[in-house]
Amino acid sequence: MQLLRHLPSGPAQPRPTHRSTARQAATVRRSFAVALLGLALVAGACTRTPEAQQSFDLLNSERTARGLRAVQLDPQLVTKAHDWAVQMSRTGRVSHSRLTDGAGDNWTVLAENVGQAPNVTEANRLFMNSSVHRSVILDRRMTRAGTGAVVAGGRVWVVQVFAG
Repeated sequence: MQLLRHLPSGPAQPRPTHRSTARQAATVRRSFAVALLGLALVAGACTRTPEAQQSFDLLNSERTARGLRAVQLDPQLVTKAHDWAVQMSRTGRVSHSRLTDGAGDNWTVLAENVGQAPNVTEANRLFMNSSVHRSVILDRRMTRAGTGAVVAGGRVWVVQVFAG
């Protein structure tokens, strides 16, 4: 089969040379490297564990199901939440952190949910069945969040830190 291509009238287009093909390949390689760098930077803003990501996804599902905007993942709040989840798992006690520690200064309102359960789905269910925890998840003032979740001793220790 022969493929015909209509070329616009005008001056003849030069055929690609080895040099122009090499330049195109170099451009593609640079573009790919930039894309990989971008992915690495985005990955830096991710949660630290699959359970923490699940917690983040579930809290945003609760918000969007009620017509609220999803909160954005905040790397600083992720670090705070993860570190506190580790602390709770080590002590075996559910407790609140000093809320302003590690939260930066780019906020007007802060809140934190902490808990432990057999799994993240159950932790989310418990949060949503508690009026206080549910009000934090659904607070319209919250625009950013970080989640931490650590599995230890057959339980998952969950921390959600919110800022607005």
